[in-house]
Amino acid sequence: MTNDVPRDDPLHALVLDAAEVDRAAIAGALKGRVGIDSKSGRAVLSPGFNGLDSRAKVMAVLLARKAAHLLDLADVETMAYKEVVEASGLPPGTVAPSLKDLREGHLVAQNDAKAYYVPNAQINAAVGLLTSE
Repeated sequence: MTNDVPRDDPLHALVLDAAEVDRAAIAGALKGRVGIDSKSGRAVLSPGFNGLDSRAKVMAVLLARKAAHLLDLADVETMAYKEVVEASGLPPGTVAPSLKDLREGHLVAQNDAKAYYVPNAQINAAVGLLTSE
């Protein structure tokens, strides 16, 4: 398969670097809401985080972990339930139904160890959840 699509081909407008688009979308959605510590890779909540509802807060924390992983600041992009609670500052009774709702809506998934993550195919939907706030 070749990546040499002629510039005059009408389909050329559809060619993009999905990884770069995803990175830009994640950065735009998290900016002003969650930062990432350069040493530990952990999420650092910003003032804009407080204006999000609980589902969006959970999503922001999960997207921040994905971003930290993409930046090689975290070994894995997944987060255990307890890590989501700690990173978000939300009570366990708020995080659990938010994660369940996000999972049932296919915005987040779980690996075999039951850790949560945002699948690459759902990045735009996850970003949409944050930017609609």
